[in-house]
Amino acid sequence: MKMINQNASLKGSSITINYLLSASFRYCSIIIFLFCSLTTWAQPRYSPEVRSKKEIQWLKDSLQINDAQLNKISAISLSYQQDMDKAANQPDKKKRQAKLMKKMDAEMKTILDHGQYIRYYNREELIRKQDARVYKGHQPM
Repeated sequence: MKMINQNASLKGSSITINYLLSASFRYCSIIIFLFCSLTTWAQPRYSPEVRSKKEIQWLKDSLQINDAQLNKISAISLSYQQDMDKAANQPDKKKRQAKLMKKMDAEMKTILDHGQYIRYYNREELIRKQDARVYKGHQPM
């Protein structure tokens, strides 16, 4: 009889250990999942200079802009990115940013030729639609 009781108590403890391990595994998995999902939402905010350089690089690669266009666009892009950062800290930021986007589009239209501008505008429109999905309430221009 003693042997059966010892086996039963060992069997019970192994079930408890397995349960605890599986429960702790589940909790650890949930914590890791939550941590990973939070870190993916927290994307870095690049400086205006970095954002401007990335935009100019895309323009050079995709639109084959010439040196005269590049000089004009570089100044406009940096100013635009700096103004967007300033507008982001204002209470009416959506209106200010929308106004800046329209201004940037108008300036780009004067610098780029028709084909370049169409490609530029289509890209901007796509980015704004994606932002509208991510940041609900913002309407693309």
